[in-house]
Amino acid sequence: MCRLTHQRVFVLAVLGAAARVLLVPAFAEAAAETNQPQAEKKWSPPVIQAVYVETPPLVDGKLDDACWQQASRLEGFFAPSIDQAPPEETVGLICADNAAIYVAFICKDRTPDDIRAVETRRNGEVWADDSVEFDLDPWHRHQEMYYFLVTPRGTQVEGIPGGSATKIEWRGDWTAAASRTPDGWQAEMAIPFSILRYQPGQTTFGFSLFRGFAKERIWVAHPIMEGRNFNPQQMADLVGLHPPVQEPRPILMPYVTADMGDFVGRRFDAGLDVQHRMPNGLTALTALNPDFKQIEDVVEPISFSYTERYLADPRPFFVTGQEGFLPREHLLYTRRIRDFDAGVKVFGKLGPDTIGILDAVTYGAENSFAVKWGHDLNPDSSASLLLVSHRKAGEPDNFAYGLDTSRIRRCPEGGDNLWLVVYQSQTQGESSGGSYAIGGEHWRGAGQLRWDWMLRVVTPDFDPVLGYYTDQNSIGGSFGLARFNYYEKGPLRNQGWNANVNYYPRLDGSGILQSSLSVRRRWIWRNGRLLHVGANQAREYDEDSSDVSGGIGWNADDTYRDGGLFALKGVRAGGDYTYSSLEQGFRPQRHLSVRVNGEYTNLEPPSQAAGHSYQTVLTTSYDLTTEKCIAARGIWRDAGFSAYASYRQVVRRGMDAYVIVGDPDPERTGLASRVAVKLIWVL
Repeated sequence: MCRLTHQRVFVLAVLGAAARVLLVPAFAEAAAETNQPQAEKKWSPPVIQAVYVETPPLVDGKLDDACWQQASRLEGFFAPSIDQAPPEETVGLICADNAAIYVAFICKDRTPDDIRAVETRRNGEVWADDSVEFDLDPWHRHQEMYYFLVTPRGTQVEGIPGGSATKIEWRGDWTAAASRTPDGWQAEMAIPFSILRYQPGQTTFGFSLFRGFAKERIWVAHPIMEGRNFNPQQMADLVGLHPPVQEPRPILMPYVTADMGDFVGRRFDAGLDVQHRMPNGLTALTALNPDFKQIEDVVEPISFSYTERYLADPRPFFVTGQEGFLPREHLLYTRRIRDFDAGVKVFGKLGPDTIGILDAVTYGAENSFAVKWGHDLNPDSSASLLLVSHRKAGEPDNFAYGLDTSRIRRCPEGGDNLWLVVYQSQTQGESSGGSYAIGGEHWRGAGQLRWDWMLRVVTPDFDPVLGYYTDQNSIGGSFGLARFNYYEKGPLRNQGWNANVNYYPRLDGSGILQSSLSVRRRWIWRNGRLLHVGANQAREYDEDSSDVSGGIGWNADDTYRDGGLFALKGVRAGGDYTYSSLEQGFRPQRHLSVRVNGEYTNLEPPSQAAGHSYQTVLTTSYDLTTEKCIAARGIWRDAGFSAYASYRQVVRRGMDAYVIVGDPDPERTGLASRVAVKLIWVL
């Protein structure tokens, strides 16, 4: 007990000193920035005066509208990942009216037959296609931003700060189109102000333009920035905007489900999600009887793991406005919150403050509450206070809270980050515990050495009931080195290596939680081949957990035909361990895609978990249109075979529909006699 007390005093002293390093200079800089003359700043972002046009463009990808002759012309793109000129010329155009911001791209290409555009589904796998992207920071805080991407086929992808459900009208719709030209391709976008979140009176938005080259596998960006790295503080400023005052208007998303089959009998249900954007820039969500029925969930790999796997949560109430606005999974892992009757969430930015509040209630039985308040001390320094409370009938109340701070120092070649996390938990009638960590990162451009480090102490009694935290009762640290190179010419496109060491004995002196020394190396060729090898000397939970591994891949640039083989040989849980996996995609015809994933594991005695297992997953999808598809999945395991078929309709406007024949639960076996239907609207 005395040993733990002395350690805690030492840790708190170290973390207190670190907090002064993090926060005191940040407060000083924040005060100094107010009085710093603009001329003394080392770098000033380009300032683009918003050009307002009377007639908006017809978004058809042709760029023959009169407004594009009036628009601001943006030239001078740079390639952040390489110290070379962009492979082809790119020009951006931008203008606005009272309803939207309009952006166009002119993309030159001397070999237009090599332009790649395969994906047709909105928000699909476009990352192997040529594309252009418009990033927008309506808060002008140089942090969270929207992105809007379109390919030469006109396929759209958007990213919403904080995350959002998949229903397009819930996310906010925008339009885009593209067309081929004799010397390349071009695209245009219309981004309505009505789908953006911004504060009243905001007249300056930050923005950047990007173009992705599928053949070269590089990105180029505008504006040109100091050094060779993308820096959100050096995004261009679009000034002179007068976006409309957003009128509060709730968006209602009701659903109905019907489920009939072997496991459930006959069940009918209905519920409602409501999204309401307030005039001050905050967004409120309400969920009544939210749907927890499994439509299609992930199939977990069968590779050995000492701990529970972390899985994303796609439920609309949780995914919307979650990332960055509420505590991270260490304190709030939303999959811990199962069925609940009603929920309320409020999130958004008010000046330099970031706010998130969540409350999920099961009447008379359970309440889950979380809040985060973050404050930007300056563009490179922030601090957040976190709180999570869980109350459930028959269980002791649990309360977790914490402080999360970070500070970045940027330079033309990259930057350095220092962060500090202090978490505490308290369970009613039991002792409290804490997790204290400090770490940093040093990153530079291609070919430069990068490193990261962390020191952490987690007491045995640290237990955030709603958190995903698997490292209780440990003390130690980690350090990693890495270097990655990009080659503009020659058969080899990328190569890199990384080495990591960590050591976390148990805090109470009872053994080793985790320690390892690992080395990885990776090569990627321009023909889509890749090779990676690694070695790991490790102990986990007081047992040898060492291994060697290697893998090869092919068609890495083809979303539908890529594949790979991976093999690992080592020790786990006291026995010899073997794991292998094979993955391959097929595209028999334009609208049909097939993917096969196979895995095999074998763990030898004397491990108590000894045995072997296999899993093969066959997934097929046929696109009826860009908005409608049918799919099927079969899963072969030691325990048996299961399968299901589905119909999915995700439309721009109107009713989304999901139909499941069979049971998609990966843990079930056998062919289930079951039909489930889910219908979703936005009103």
